[in-house]
Amino acid sequence: MALVSDIVSNVITEISQVPGVATQVYSADRIRLFVQNAFEMEINEMWWPNYMYRQTVGVDGVTGAITSDLKGPISFIDDYSDIAAIYMSGSNRKLRELNQSINPNLMTTGLDTWYVAPDYSVPHRPFRVYPITSTGPVIVWARQENTLPLALTDDLKLDALLLRYDACWMYAVDDGTVPAQVNKYQMLATKRRQQLKAALAQQPLELDPRFPSGAIVYDEPSQDWFTLSQSPLS
Repeated sequence: MALVSDIVSNVITEISQVPGVATQVYSADRIRLFVQNAFEMEINEMWWPNYMYRQTVGVDGVTGAITSDLKGPISFIDDYSDIAAIYMSGSNRKLRELNQSINPNLMTTGLDTWYVAPDYSVPHRPFRVYPITSTGPVIVWARQENTLPLALTDDLKLDALLLRYDACWMYAVDDGTVPAQVNKYQMLATKRRQQLKAALAQQPLELDPRFPSGAIVYDEPSQDWFTLSQSPLS
């Protein structure tokens, strides 16, 4: 979690330039663009929890369109590809995506026949539910994003170290004077990405959901919880 200006300053220091965004009049803008490029790549690497948002919206029952904008605390959600899952209220089953082999005009209302498809006819409402007579509500789990282009004052919720190594690698590749430096930042960025993914895979898995909530366990802790290895990707 860091401001774009802080990441740019750290990259300037990392690549052995004179510190300070104001000092590096030429390279600061290029490095800011590299940080933006890194952000655009990494935001799509996985569903990062810091950018995910869950919202309940209605479905109008006439056109299948949702009745309110998708908007989290960071941004509106405008792109269909940023939607991770859509659920019917009261169901754990994700709605399926409508494919070209299904004629939506022949669909009838039913709990097992709901589908979703992209729809950009209304801003900030990037999907439609089929059959169009469906009434919802539905629960949307989607990804927010910082507004592009990034400004130096923007606050990024992705890991600052990963973005720094990505930007350093991009700068070193363009500079091309020290091949070992290119390899160094590429390896560091790859390792940091693995660490972040591994950290998000460390939540304990409940082995027996029938175990009463809040009960005290006097036997070994491993009896009711299983935790993955601390470094599953190393």
